[in-house]
Amino acid sequence: MTKFSSTFPNIIAGCLLIIGLTGLIKPGSCPAAESDRDFIPLAEISQGMTGYGLTVFQGSTVDTFGVKVVGVQENIRADGSLLIVEVSGHGLELSSIAQGMSGSPIYLDGRFAGALAFGWGGALKPIAGVTPAAEMLALPTVPAAGPETRSRMYAPDLRSLIIAGPPDREMIQDLFPDLSGEEIKDLASFADPVRQVDSPAWPTPRDMIMTLLADLVPEGAGKLPGPDSWIVQPTGFAAATSGSASTEPPAGPAFRPGSACAIPLIIGDAKLGAIGTVTWVQDDQVLMMGHPFMQRGPVDWPLATAEVLTVFPSRQMSFKIGSIGQIVGTVHHDQRAGLSGRTGPAPAMVPVSVKLDLPSGSGTENRSYEFQIVNDPGLAPTLVFWTLYNSLLVAGDDASRQTMRYRIETVWESPASLAADPLVLEGVTAGPGGAMGLAGEWMAPLSLLLNNPFSEARLKEVRAHLVMTRPMETATIIGVSGPRSLPAPGAVAVFQVTVQPRLGEKRVVEVPLQLPVNLEPGPYRILAASAAELFAFEAQRATGRFQVANLNSIIDLLRTGRSRSTLVLGLLAPGRNRIILGKEMHNLPGSVSRLIRSGNMQAPKTLADYAIRSDQPTDWVLDGHAVRALILPAAAKPFKEERRP
Repeated sequence: MTKFSSTFPNIIAGCLLIIGLTGLIKPGSCPAAESDRDFIPLAEISQGMTGYGLTVFQGSTVDTFGVKVVGVQENIRADGSLLIVEVSGHGLELSSIAQGMSGSPIYLDGRFAGALAFGWGGALKPIAGVTPAAEMLALPTVPAAGPETRSRMYAPDLRSLIIAGPPDREMIQDLFPDLSGEEIKDLASFADPVRQVDSPAWPTPRDMIMTLLADLVPEGAGKLPGPDSWIVQPTGFAAATSGSASTEPPAGPAFRPGSACAIPLIIGDAKLGAIGTVTWVQDDQVLMMGHPFMQRGPVDWPLATAEVLTVFPSRQMSFKIGSIGQIVGTVHHDQRAGLSGRTGPAPAMVPVSVKLDLPSGSGTENRSYEFQIVNDPGLAPTLVFWTLYNSLLVAGDDASRQTMRYRIETVWESPASLAADPLVLEGVTAGPGGAMGLAGEWMAPLSLLLNNPFSEARLKEVRAHLVMTRPMETATIIGVSGPRSLPAPGAVAVFQVTVQPRLGEKRVVEVPLQLPVNLEPGPYRILAASAAELFAFEAQRATGRFQVANLNSIIDLLRTGRSRSTLVLGLLAPGRNRIILGKEMHNLPGSVSRLIRSGNMQAPKTLADYAIRSDQPTDWVLDGHAVRALILPAAAKPFKEERRP
């Protein structure tokens, strides 16, 4: 048990008096701390000073805890110092600083000293860092000037759409036998597919959101804080499996210093958000947390009340278990010193509906869920995935031998091409952990649109339909057969693709190809693979395909089929096309090609061109590929007149 100076019991008695007189003096309603900006400067704070802090330990009642000053860390960050304190009371000597205490106002000599901001995992003493009052009171509380409050987080790499990984060396060797070993190695490693999220089959809501947030931003784009970062350690996450956050205003003031508050990220049939503590209130202005949530600057997030069930003590990092209450306002700023906003109107959220069809004979009825997610370009893709995956886990699972097909319709307010023709994502996965592996497949398209560097795209609604069936329907492409020589241009060539399902005998899929009339004589390759693998192959076949110049180019790429259940048979010719601004230019005249080569325009040449391709849906989740060499012989030249018999 930590011992304090002889004056400390007097402070505790005074705090107990305030708690005991809640009908006369409300907790945290000290006139000097709430009605104006009176605060104690760091220069007047010395080691050994005692005071108190305000926070909620259970329910919604603001309570007090003891504070003793350890010292001041001067200039520990640019234009900023930190006050270090040791706290006591309400079991804090055992639990130490708990996530959710962020923003708890600290008072010394009856004056506002700052906001409790962070603690250290595994601490043997309840020592906390406090953001000084001057920094907290300097936070702006009005919305930022200009329309761009929902700032985009980064310019995404379009190669994040690649979900199957780069083609293996064997496939590239079969297609390009003249390449050297080093060239094949470079090609096989060129694509940078989105990383699959490593997570247990049944992740907790907090683990999932932190894993996805930490994995959302590509390397070099500035990582979001991870789950062990001091930035998020004292925040805590609130989650519930049912209910909705009410938007009806509370009967009295929504907040006072020490009140529990929340940033709802998801509401509806499940809730997810960050819980913290209100630091300072004046009229409708609110300061909270004492540290950044994501250091995003101007934001437009909902602000809600919160209720604390209890403080869960942990040897690693204690946390408050709580739930989100009523939405009562808007968070306008996310800065180093903390978050700020106002009570009153709340920002609109994005509706997400999920229809879940469960396997026949499972004994469970089909389900449907309704959510709303925060309308934020950086968070929306992750939150959409969270709602879909959690809907799946309610009555289905992600750890059995089953197949899941999905259709996700995204509705947009802008641009016009998306508003008129909603973007639909369709695909399939199978096997243990298959749905968790769809994180990139579901998130990457939304990230590319919401964070594109060309023009604003506003997500209006998401409607998802997940269909689960058993058994697991997977198959491997093991061969392709057909003519060794192609028939004359314009004729039909028939090929047979051999597929080995996981269960049962081999199957043969017959695919006819209508050859182009202008097909030139020469060598060709026939390639059988899934649409997903061939989409990944684009990074090698046509390197400029992912270097787009406008939003419409991104939309065109997103509308390209890349389902793992689609069997593609492609006839490939030696590469002659050029890639200009992300578009493949076919059969350019020689004069244009020479002009491009002589200038500074970046127009890489393809390694191979599709003479023709056929896409056929199947009942399987496909892997593997097959390649076959072909030739179109030149037409025999007629004999000269004088040599005819």
